[in-house]
Amino acid sequence: MSELITGVISGVVASIVVCVFLLLVRPKISVSNKACKASEGEDGTFIRIKVVNRTRSMLTNVKYVLNFCQSQGEGVHQVEVIPPCKAPLEFIDKYSKSDQNAEYAIRFLYKIPPHIRISDGWLEFSIRANHGFSGTSACVKKKYGSDDIVSGIFETGTSMRILAVPNS
Repeated sequence: MSELITGVISGVVASIVVCVFLLLVRPKISVSNKACKASEGEDGTFIRIKVVNRTRSMLTNVKYVLNFCQSQGEGVHQVEVIPPCKAPLEFIDKYSKSDQNAEYAIRFLYKIPPHIRISDGWLEFSIRANHGFSGTSACVKKKYGSDDIVSGIFETGTSMRILAVPNS
């Protein structure tokens, strides 16, 4: 009888340890504090936002959106969704120092239509993803005003630095 009780108690303790471990294993997602302006023209401005998966596991069920928000008086007055230029991603590769192509660092490209003036509001980027192993999720939001959009290109890898591009 004591062996049965010991087995049940050890099973409960093992389950609790596994649950705590899985709840502590969360995705680590970094989003750039500045957006990168790739080009500007009459048909709109192209910007990039960099996201880095710092988790040693793949991110799955990735959902992201860029909104242009304007406020008038109290709170948000108008929100316009800006679609990405490329097809939506569903996963981001795991972080690895040996990954020469840095598949864990993604630069999302958006075309801001000419009727949107960021000086009249702000851009808000949000991304949500699940940890590939534990299934837990994380959500990160960043706001970008007109001062947060810088001309240049992002450095490769985990760096969020924006490198200036010489005029050609």
